[in-house]
Amino acid sequence: MLFDKLTLFSIFLTIASISLTPYPLLLVISYLLHELGHMFFARVVGAKMRKVKVGTMHLSLSYDPTELSYPREMLICFGGIIFNLISALIFAVIPLFHSDSGRFFVLCNISLAVMNFYPAGVLDGGGILRCLLFMILPQGVAEKISKGVSIFAIILLWLACVYFQLVFIPNISLFVISVALLVETCFSFLKY
Repeated sequence: MLFDKLTLFSIFLTIASISLTPYPLLLVISYLLHELGHMFFARVVGAKMRKVKVGTMHLSLSYDPTELSYPREMLICFGGIIFNLISALIFAVIPLFHSDSGRFFVLCNISLAVMNFYPAGVLDGGGILRCLLFMILPQGVAEKISKGVSIFAIILLWLACVYFQLVFIPNISLFVISVALLVETCFSFLKY
């Protein structure tokens, strides 16, 4: 029941963040391109999708992990980042898109790529780190390090958000998103 409430909270945060942007449709398209990147690379490596779950500012794709090697799983994690960076590059290079909305779209894609490279478990960077650790360390050690780094990364993000709230221009949406990521990360570890 708690996980269902977290999912509803995540949907609310996503809708709120989209409604606060100057070009909400472009932000949605950036999100969709990111998820299409994951789906594209999942198809390339032959992963069979089992479920799509809505999380805080992202969708989570579930597939049968027994059929994938860690390098293939890493490629799926990189898929969204790759699609966002390619989209940003295309829109940055084509002069037709050098408007405020075009610059906003480029910024959205770059921001999504950078944010998803962060090593928190619920983001792509956490999945990439997990795969790397599982390739070089025993499973138990890799799992403990992955969880520790993920929680540390989310707490560090939350502290940075608190600092920005107190010192610079307050941005409550960034703070709420960091809290939601912290809660989602902690509860994702409770499931295992």
